[in-house]
This record gives sequence, structure tokens and C-alpha cells, in this order.
Amino acid sequence: MAEPALLVEADGFVRTLTINRPERRNALNLEVLEALATTLESYGNDPSVRAVVLRGAGDQSFCSGMDLGSSAQESGGRRGASERAFAAVLGCPAPIIAMIYGFAVGAGCDLAVSCDFRVAADTARIGINPVKLGLVYNYRSIQKFVGLFGGAAAKEIFLTGRFTDAQRAKEIGLVHFVASEADLPKVTYALAQELAQNAPLAMAGTKQIINRSVTDHRLSPEVEAEFQAIVDRAWSSEDNKEARKAFAEKRKPQFQGR
Repeated sequence: MAEPALLVEADGFVRTLTINRPERRNALNLEVLEALATTLESYGNDPSVRAVVLRGAGDQSFCSGMDLGSSAQESGGRRGASERAFAAVLGCPAPIIAMIYGFAVGAGCDLAVSCDFRVAADTARIGINPVKLGLVYNYRSIQKFVGLFGGAAAKEIFLTGRFTDAQRAKEIGLVHFVASEADLPKVTYALAQELAQNAPLAMAGTKQIINRSVTDHRLSPEVEAEFQAIVDRAWSSEDNKEARKAFAEKRKPQFQGR
């Protein structure tokens, strides 16, 4: 019998959620997203959960992004599932720590940033590169990055499309703590145990206030429609088609700006 795509372990007040798809570098598919949302939503009124560690199976990758090898049917339902899962990360009353080995890229970077803390191995690579694919990333996520790190750091992350090393990620606020691969679990779980000693209602309320203060910048319907049109235009562009073709042919894309 196959193992579930999301493993859940309990240790006192701490829960560990492991994206269990090492053969796909822990890429997000529909099963992972739905399990992540359901699990975190179940913690909403559970005082026995006071800290959560989110990680990927193995030590090669936290999460390599969305699984582009998914079936068309699964891809169709993934957008709603991803919105629910990311909302569950932000809305979970217990603080969530992303423990980052290897790659946290694309939607995997977005997932890590949605967590309250990010602890990375010194060998980790972190970034989000839609500009390399001729795409504009989800505008709500871009807002989240700007709210957390400021416009200058958000531009470095999104406009370069670099996969940044852990030390540079710490310098711009993309991660909180950097540890050696050997020490990463010790540093992560020391933080989790420290959080678990705090008053859960106080942490939940404080987290809610901070998240609302950072991310709840209301946009008018007109601005939302404008932003969505920008995202849609890039998705249907010739540059995006060229990026996909170049990826399949294992060459650099030749962008034309149309």
C-alpha cells in the first residue's frame, strides 16, 4: 500500500507535516494540497497543537513547486486546492516553521514564505522564477512578498528569478535562521519547542494581527481586474509558449516581448 503524500507526526504540542514525494522533489500535486489544507484546518480549534514543522521528505528538497507533470484533470482542480492550502497555512492558529533542505523554489518558495518562520540549511537554494517562463506570478502572492520583505527585496526575488543561496536569503529576510545540514533539525525543533511553551491563544491572536497587518491591503475591484489581466496576458503570450518549448528542448528561450 502506497504511503500518503503528506505524513503527520505528533510529539507533544508539536506536529510535523512532511510532503512525502521525494521522487518528484516534493512537488505539490492535488493530493498534497488537499491533505495540507484539511490537516491544518483541523488544527483550528485544537489547543494540543501549538507549533507545526513543515518539511519535505528527505534532504534534497523542501518543495520544488507545482507538479507540472500532473494530469490535465488534476491541473484543473489544483488552483482552487492551492488557494485553500495556502490560506490554511496563513490561517492556522499555531505558528508554522518551514524546515528547508535543498530546494524551495517556485510555489515551494511561496509555500515557505506563507509559513511564520523559515529555517534553512546552509546548502539550500530558494527562489521563484516566473520571469524565466514568460509569466507574471499570482498578484496576491506578490503582494504578500512585498508586505513581508519590502519592494526592493521583492524586486530582487521576482525580477531576477534567481535561486538564492541561504545566506543571501537571510540577508533580505527570506529566511530567519541558517544552520548546517546536520544541525538543521536541532535548530528547527528547538524553535518549535520554544513556541510550544507560549500561550496558544496569545500566539494565535498575535499571528492573526500580524498577518492581517502585512497582507490585508484591500484592492478595488478595478485594480484586481487590472492585475488579473496582466497575469492572464503573460500566460497567453508568445514568450510563455517559447519558454515551454525551450524547456522541452533543453535550451535557453529566445524571448520577443510579445
